[in-house]
Amino acid sequence: MLALAPSAEAKVVYTATNQKLPLNTTFVLDVNGDGIPDFNFFAGTLLGGALKRDTYTFNSDATLTVSAASQSNQVRGAQFVASALPAGVKIGGDRKFEGGNLFMGAVSATDGGPPTYFGPWAPQGGNVKDHYVGLKFVINGETHYGWARFNVQIRQPLKGNLQAILTGYAYETVPNASIMAGKTSGAEKADTRPATLGQLAAGAAGH
Repeated sequence: MLALAPSAEAKVVYTATNQKLPLNTTFVLDVNGDGIPDFNFFAGTLLGGALKRDTYTFNSDATLTVSAASQSNQVRGAQFVASALPAGVKIGGDRKFEGGNLFMGAVSATDGGPPTYFGPWAPQGGNVKDHYVGLKFVINGETHYGWARFNVQIRQPLKGNLQAILTGYAYETVPNASIMAGKTSGAEKADTRPATLGQLAAGAAGH
């Protein structure tokens, strides 16, 4: 009998965490724990003022962004806006991904007026729970897909501010294999090692 080489077996590697993103500082996510940054998240807030019609106008805003840490990595989204995916959505294949810096959500207000919300991660009221950022990144020259799960609350800086909590992330070990948002295990037992996250100082929102 001829011995046949086993085919690649899909495995989802999942890391559970409960990490609040620091404000006005880049948060680095190393999805597969190889010491190479894969994606950057930035939760920025601004309290400022500007002269307008000879009166002092107070402005405030809060913004959440995600960017690829290398040119080969991308985020699920379109027109530089990162999608807020519900559980069960397929991540991979011919779905739309973009590189560079992607906008997630924001709120802005002037002169104490009603706030204006922008983006899929900041609906009216600014509260999103258990939604996913779709990730496409390279390991040893091969494309892998994954996700990062967040709870996000965006308010005016004077009304509660921005809070983004990373509650888990996962990736598929087989190159080019799709992963379902929220899937935490595959053919083998999931990896439950501590999160491998770093923080780097950043000078401006979305940097």
